[in-house]
Amino acid sequence: MRPRLMLALLTFGLVGCQNPDLPPGPQSFRVEEIKNGLGGVPWSIHFAPDGRLLFTNRDLSQIRVSALNVSTGAITHYNGTSAVRDDGEGGILGMELDPNFASNNRVYICYSISSGGPRNRLSRFEISGNSLTNELILLDNMRGASTHNGCRVVWGPDGKLYFSMGDAQDQPAAQDPSALAGKIFRINPDGSIPSDNPFPNSPVWTLGHRNPQGLAFQPGTGLLWSTEHGPDVKDELNVIKKGKNYGWPNCMGTDPCPGVNNYQPAIKHFTASDTIAPSDMMFYTGNVFTAWRNHLFFVTLRTGRLYRLVVNGESVTQEEILIDTNSGPHPGFGRLRDIVTGPDGLIYLSTDSGRILRLVR
Repeated sequence: MRPRLMLALLTFGLVGCQNPDLPPGPQSFRVEEIKNGLGGVPWSIHFAPDGRLLFTNRDLSQIRVSALNVSTGAITHYNGTSAVRDDGEGGILGMELDPNFASNNRVYICYSISSGGPRNRLSRFEISGNSLTNELILLDNMRGASTHNGCRVVWGPDGKLYFSMGDAQDQPAAQDPSALAGKIFRINPDGSIPSDNPFPNSPVWTLGHRNPQGLAFQPGTGLLWSTEHGPDVKDELNVIKKGKNYGWPNCMGTDPCPGVNNYQPAIKHFTASDTIAPSDMMFYTGNVFTAWRNHLFFVTLRTGRLYRLVVNGESVTQEEILIDTNSGPHPGFGRLRDIVTGPDGLIYLSTDSGRILRLVR
């Protein structure tokens, strides 16, 4: 039998809408469960060119990438030999596929290690047979802790790798340009430092971050957007700009920040009185939900929400909550960890309870 269970028929109009004047819509959908029981947190999900859904499992002590056949539910594991620090929010975290994955089978993984203390590492691997081989360490000994490890990885339109690192519970490190914590980094695919980075001989692209766990480039504009955890209020939606300082721990959200050079406030914060705990994000590029094309989507942990935003330039013009685990619409899916557009044009989600879901028409 196919291990696919229809959890709910969620066809709706403007239920859960935060703004009654949304652009073309409504867009109806239902949610299908594709797979459950993954035995850990599927922290990062990406589709390979052949249609397999590759994912990392945070809660393992040895490096591994897995591939899910979304039609049959069959899973193939690709095991490596590197040890992983799997404590708290550490583990096998962000993953990105090489643009030439179809021919070179290369993946880039940000994972937690123990090396004279808790640390994080970005490495390139190759999938060969059922193994994860030929590790090339690209950036090592980034700060680590049981929380605030960041570790989202994305390939830029400029051919560079961008990846995030939280402050690893060391708040002042976010403002220290030499500290490998509280930053977004930019490197060449071989681990070398691009000559046009803002700080000479440094992988640092931006600083002043608390714990950014979402990164996505906007089609057409090349803008890099990010979601970032605030402490207990003011989770952030940012546009990431070369050399800018995003203020943490001196300030947060859209607040002004006198005394911080090159300060860049958030585009929007969620909210002034509470936290939603944002995770990863994407711009929808499929052809199934046509009214949503090029809209920004992000998922959240504490509130288990799926947000849809319409952006114009560097402003959010409209906002809609499509799923809300705790209070509706459509409760019961738990903490939502990652989101991706499938080759079929559908929207796929991973949850901290070890499930893969998708939105279908």
